[in-house]
Amino acid sequence: MKAVEVDVRGLSCSDAVVRVHRALVPLARGASVRVLTDDPTLLIDLKAFAARGGHSVRGTKGLASGALEVEVRKGA
Repeated sequence: MKAVEVDVRGLSCSDAVVRVHRALVPLARGASVRVLTDDPTLLIDLKAFAARGGHSVRGTKGLASGALEVEVRKGA
Protein backbone atom coordinates (compact mmCIF):
# COMPACT_ATOMS: atom_id res chain seq x y z
CA MET A 1 0.00 0.00 0.00
CA LYS A 2 1.54 3.33 -1.05
CA ALA A 3 1.72 6.11 1.52
CA VAL A 4 0.00 9.44 0.93
CA GLU A 5 2.36 12.40 1.31
CA VAL A 6 1.43 15.53 3.26
CA ASP A 7 3.90 18.42 3.17
CA VAL A 8 3.33 20.62 6.22
CA ARG A 9 6.62 22.51 6.15
CA GLY A 10 6.10 26.07 7.33
CA LEU A 11 2.76 25.36 9.04
CA SER A 12 1.93 25.63 12.72
CA CYS A 13 1.54 22.36 14.61
CA SER A 14 -2.24 22.65 14.86
CA ASP A 15 -2.64 23.27 11.11
CA ALA A 16 -0.26 20.40 10.36
CA VAL A 17 -2.20 17.95 12.55
CA VAL A 18 -5.47 18.98 10.86
CA ARG A 19 -3.95 18.26 7.44
CA VAL A 20 -2.69 14.87 8.58
CA HIS A 21 -6.13 14.04 9.98
CA ARG A 22 -7.81 15.03 6.71
CA ALA A 23 -5.36 12.86 4.77
CA LEU A 24 -6.04 9.84 7.01
CA VAL A 25 -9.85 10.01 6.92
CA PRO A 26 -10.42 8.49 3.45
CA LEU A 27 -7.69 5.86 3.81
CA ALA A 28 -8.18 2.21 4.71
CA ARG A 29 -6.94 0.88 8.02
CA GLY A 30 -3.22 0.16 7.80
CA ALA A 31 -2.55 2.84 5.19
CA SER A 32 0.10 5.45 5.89
CA VAL A 33 0.53 9.17 5.59
CA ARG A 34 4.11 10.35 5.03
CA VAL A 35 4.44 13.74 6.72
CA LEU A 36 7.19 16.19 5.74
CA THR A 37 7.84 18.87 8.35
CA ASP A 38 10.49 21.40 9.25
CA ASP A 39 9.25 21.61 12.85
CA PRO A 40 10.73 18.89 15.09
CA THR A 41 8.16 19.64 17.82
CA LEU A 42 5.40 18.45 15.47
CA LEU A 43 6.47 14.89 16.29
CA ILE A 44 5.16 15.37 19.85
CA ASP A 45 1.78 16.57 18.55
CA LEU A 46 1.57 13.77 15.99
CA LYS A 47 2.21 11.15 18.67
CA ALA A 48 -0.55 12.64 20.85
CA PHE A 49 -2.92 12.83 17.86
CA ALA A 50 -2.14 9.22 16.92
CA ALA A 51 -2.70 7.97 20.46
CA ARG A 52 -6.10 9.69 20.68
CA GLY A 53 -7.23 8.38 17.30
CA GLY A 54 -5.96 4.81 17.50
CA HIS A 55 -3.24 5.47 14.92
CA SER A 56 0.51 5.03 15.26
CA VAL A 57 3.66 6.93 14.44
CA ARG A 58 5.75 4.26 12.76
CA GLY A 59 9.00 5.97 12.01
CA THR A 60 10.90 9.18 11.60
CA LYS A 61 13.78 10.07 9.35
CA GLY A 62 15.87 13.19 8.94
CA LEU A 63 16.22 14.34 5.35
CA ALA A 64 19.21 16.02 3.70
CA SER A 65 17.13 19.19 3.30
CA GLY A 66 16.86 19.49 7.08
CA ALA A 67 13.23 18.42 7.03
CA LEU A 68 11.86 15.52 9.03
CA GLU A 69 9.82 12.68 7.54
CA VAL A 70 7.28 11.04 9.84
CA GLU A 71 5.08 8.05 8.97
CA VAL A 72 1.62 7.98 10.55
CA ARG A 73 -0.27 4.72 10.07
CA LYS A 74 -4.06 4.65 10.26
CA GLY A 75 -5.45 2.43 12.97
CA ALA A 76 -9.03 2.25 14.21
